[in-house]
Amino acid sequence: MIPEGLQYSSIHDVISKIKSLGMNSVRMGYATEMVDDILDNGGDVTLRDALDRTLGENATAILSQIIEHNPTFTANTTRLQVWDAVAAELHAQQLHLIFNNHVSKAKWCCNLTDGNGWFGDTYFDVVKWKRGLNYMADYAKRWPAATALSLRNELREVANNPEVSATYGWSLWYDEMTTAAAGMHAANPDALILFSGLGYDHELNEITAGQPLSDTDNRTFKLSDFEYADKIVFELHSYDNGATNCADLQSQFYDRGFNALDTSPLSTARNVAPVLLTEFGFAQNGTDYESVYAQCIKNFVTGSDRRADAARIEGGIGWLEWGISGSYYIREGIQDFDDWWAIFNHDWSGFRNETVLTAYQKPMIKETLA
Repeated sequence: MIPEGLQYSSIHDVISKIKSLGMNSVRMGYATEMVDDILDNGGDVTLRDALDRTLGENATAILSQIIEHNPTFTANTTRLQVWDAVAAELHAQQLHLIFNNHVSKAKWCCNLTDGNGWFGDTYFDVVKWKRGLNYMADYAKRWPAATALSLRNELREVANNPEVSATYGWSLWYDEMTTAAAGMHAANPDALILFSGLGYDHELNEITAGQPLSDTDNRTFKLSDFEYADKIVFELHSYDNGATNCADLQSQFYDRGFNALDTSPLSTARNVAPVLLTEFGFAQNGTDYESVYAQCIKNFVTGSDRRADAARIEGGIGWLEWGISGSYYIREGIQDFDDWWAIFNHDWSGFRNETVLTAYQKPMIKETLA
């Protein structure tokens, strides 16, 4: 729940490197657990206590490094005060912040048994989730950079709780997501609200197409039903890394929800709204950037080669790549975990692979914004 990399670099330097690529937005995730601590457990947690909880005997050394690189912090700086500093620097460097409710319990995401996957899952207390969304939506009003708030990252089926699994589908999605969005909008009327879908956010089919929610639920999602309709943005993810045919993959993208960008008479969407690709990614330490998957996404978002129904979409499509962070304080029990999917190198001093940056991300950014 502390932004990554601060033991290696200052907030200013990290954001400056992101800005140098030409990017205009950063998506950052928080856990509902952070708000639970504030409201139920005596207030926000200090850097010292947060690191002690997660890193044990290594916490003191990491805390010292964080303060060395970010001297405005102390051991008693709270997590939200760190977020304040990040948001302020993003605003100073004119980058948008997409503030994303990533999980309920702070842990690595995602799988079918991690307890964070679906409404009512082990750690996914729906009442506390909505409370957390409203709290952070209200808090984020002090951050000019926070122009978009995401309802939830990668909703998915649950494999180890039959009772919860039985409720999985668009009907409960509609009930919970629309009421949560209404609460967020009331707390922060100016912010965009990002709606993610099902299946690890690979699916928004029924929603953008305005289809019945299920065989037994004839309700449909209609933008006109919501007073905050002009704030709604759909978000989708893609981890179709094994793709072998770009035309097929782009056809899937269109059907999954990017049809909401098709304003032509032939569009299959009944809800036309902005759509962002808020996650995709691949290993940065090899030649994965040359794969059908990576090149197809590049062609799709830039518009340089859209195929089948997707060819009717005009203009660039906003995207964010997973991920920036070169390493993690701790991931799946391993401290100082190196992430070979990351654009930054391990110690955040530079970029992991200049060859990939030159051939892939840099031209992709330029072409998307053209």
